[in-house]
Amino acid sequence: MLERCKELDLHWDSRLEACSPKDRALARQLVSGTLRMRGKIDYYLGFFLRANLNNLPPGVRNILRMAVFQLKFCDRIPDYAVVNEAVEAAGRLWAGRYRSLVNGVLRTLLREWESVILPDAEKEPLEFLSVNYSHPRWLVARYLERFGYQGTETLLKANNSQAPLVLRSEETLAGGLSSSGNLRQMLNEAGIEVRQSAYLPESLVLEGETRRPSELPGYSEGLFYVQDEAAMLVVHLAAPEPGWVIFDLCAAPGGKATHLARLAGPDSLVVACDLSRKRLARLGLNLARLGLGNVRLVAGDASQPGVSCADLVFLDVPCTGTGVMRRKPDLRWRITEKDLKELAGLQSTILAAGAACVRPGGALVYSTCSIEPEENRGVVSSFLDGNPVFYLDPADKYLGKKLVSPDGYLETLPHVHGMDGVFAARLVRKK
Repeated sequence: MLERCKELDLHWDSRLEACSPKDRALARQLVSGTLRMRGKIDYYLGFFLRANLNNLPPGVRNILRMAVFQLKFCDRIPDYAVVNEAVEAAGRLWAGRYRSLVNGVLRTLLREWESVILPDAEKEPLEFLSVNYSHPRWLVARYLERFGYQGTETLLKANNSQAPLVLRSEETLAGGLSSSGNLRQMLNEAGIEVRQSAYLPESLVLEGETRRPSELPGYSEGLFYVQDEAAMLVVHLAAPEPGWVIFDLCAAPGGKATHLARLAGPDSLVVACDLSRKRLARLGLNLARLGLGNVRLVAGDASQPGVSCADLVFLDVPCTGTGVMRRKPDLRWRITEKDLKELAGLQSTILAAGAACVRPGGALVYSTCSIEPEENRGVVSSFLDGNPVFYLDPADKYLGKKLVSPDGYLETLPHVHGMDGVFAARLVRKK
């Protein structure tokens, strides 16, 4: 997970699969926690490093960061063991060159941690929120303008919380027990606590569960699919009907495509498209596990779909992902303000291409897991201004009003709704 030549190993989570369940849970906590608290950790390290942190090799930075996380934000490992392991890691990777630096910084930090003063929350609210809740300054500045101080602080806290594991009960969707009785009973018998989520009967929340989904009861039987409730709501907004031809043009990893297929029923056809053949192959495995025979997989570019006359086009477009930062703590350090403009251009291109595939009277759903206006209503409003043949179908026709913005979009926020942040618009082509 800590690589010599990289600031951040973007595939760290998949590398944990080789660990035992116990080691995997600890390693995931350490890596995700270090990523989540990196901003505050760097602030503290700046007080105890003679050199600029950014001038150190990426691997040394990451060794120091993970050690600080263990020393000050995690109490599972004794301090002496943390320091010793960090020093040994530096020695193994750089032949002893940074051993004394790592040792000196960490021991000084342990002695003088209380001497570090955070920015003043009243005099420097932006700096305080950015440092204390470990978010990039530019992102916090945006949220202060939109949500104010209290709303921003609550959002940052939500982003730093541990997201629960949420299951989509397939037996409920398939007309089984309305309370998800069989699956819930299997989970309870395995000692797993389950609660019904707030808005959908098929959504079950497993708080504090660290096992891989494939290790849970009911997985091999196809009784569930791992999916946050916010993502399920987007599919309910689509409101697919039996017999419809549905194009999901950005389908992988497949959560929404499988949900669409289940809601529309076996007489429908879902064409699931994605650029990545590897991701489509994984989707194919889930289709087999869930017993869905009404989905066809196609490798293709969403901006050039090459299909037409769909009853429903579903576009879950590439985005910054700021609505899922509690699940992907590395995102906050990877995205930039420049990405917002570039992605909005790509999103507009995909939306225009997808719209050309909708039959008269058909529907199009545009969605992101971003909470940034440029990627959401900005893209949709611009599209509607230039395409009068489409109109917005208000989301409150399909979902509860608590989930719908005043201008008719599905819009969830982690600190308001207790789920991932998503945006979605249902557009209808005039007959």
